[in-house]
Amino acid sequence: MKKLLLILFTMLTTISFAQLTTNNPDTICPNATGSIYQVPSLGAGFNYTWTVVSPGTITAGAGTNQITVNWGSLPAGLNTNAVSVIATNTVTGCQSQPVNLNVFVLTLTPTITSIGPFCQGAPCVNLVGTPSGGLFSGTGVVSNQFCPTTSGVGSFTVTYTVTQNGCNFSTSTTVVVGQNPVLAPIQHN
Repeated sequence: MKKLLLILFTMLTTISFAQLTTNNPDTICPNATGSIYQVPSLGAGFNYTWTVVSPGTITAGAGTNQITVNWGSLPAGLNTNAVSVIATNTVTGCQSQPVNLNVFVLTLTPTITSIGPFCQGAPCVNLVGTPSGGLFSGTGVVSNQFCPTTSGVGSFTVTYTVTQNGCNFSTSTTVVVGQNPVLAPIQHN
């Protein structure tokens, strides 16, 4: 009777475990670290075998019902079956069906509308980035404007950062501010 109950328990937990598959991907930032994945615990006597697609690495939790993953340079877009887990009953050796999860790596390529070159003392100009809603930073940047008077003469890096779903995407451009030439007085003969 004990053996029959153990087999029945194993079958029921395996069936309920297999129903946890989701069609919705986990959405992560590029180079995400510390991503946690878990399935409900089946109790004592079960070992969990996790796999993640390369270049992802499991950094904690191997063998348990919860793992932590560093994704590294996982390609942008949808990565099908990026996380997979199988539960094994340590007494009987019976295994569950694999449960898989897709992982979607966000991608966004912001751009900056070309600006400059400028002459020393030129008026401030509005900075334009795509998509809208980002923030500009850098020498000479004041309230999303580039001000040659504030920056002075030289080459300066202006960065545009857009935040999407908690991920920061940025791009930079170089802005040149040239020194105004100074002429000596006109000479006459």
